[in-house]
Parts: sequence; structure tokens; C-alpha cells
Amino acid sequence: MISMNKVSKHFGTFQVLTDCTTQVHKGEVIVVCGPSGSGKSTLIKCVNGLEPFQSGEIIVNGVSVGDPKTNLSKLRSTVGMVFQNFELFPHMKIIDNLCIAQVKVL
Repeated sequence: MISMNKVSKHFGTFQVLTDCTTQVHKGEVIVVCGPSGSGKSTLIKCVNGLEPFQSGEIIVNGVSVGDPKTNLSKLRSTVGMVFQNFELFPHMKIIDNLCIAQVKVL
């Protein structure tokens, strides 16, 4: 489960996320959609610990993403994401591109 409670993120003086709160339960499939520049990628990067956030709390399977004691590498091994530009390896089949992270990390 992913739980976000009042997550806010700034880039300098520009506030990208403001008090984002939601829950995603095990087995649930969601889509994050919105116009360009609305913070979709930033939100997903915060969940994976790729972007620090200024306030609020994100819990992934009982682990606090923002806690400095959290082993982010271990957490990321349980969180999957696909980047906007995909960044696929051109010499590999699609299925191999999709599985490479799981094979290398797990």
C-alpha cells in the first residue's frame, strides 16, 4: 500500500505539489494524469524517493520514504515505475526491457 499525507514539494520558490493526500491499496491500478507541468512525474518520483519533498509523509508498504534512516535502495526494489520517456534499451526486446530491473535487483 502507498499512503501520502499532505505531501508538498518546492523547486526553489515554485511549489509543485501542495498537500497531496491519497492512498493506493494493494492490487489497485491507478493513473496519474494532468496537463504538462502539473507535477505528475514529481509526485511519482517522490513516492520512489528519487525526489525529496519538503513536508508531509509518504509510506510505502509500512516504510517511510522521507525518513533519513530508510534504505531507499531496498525500498525501490519493491516499487516499480516507468519513466515518461521510457528510456528503453534499443538492442533488447520489450519484455526484456520490462524485466531487467527485477532480474538485476531481485
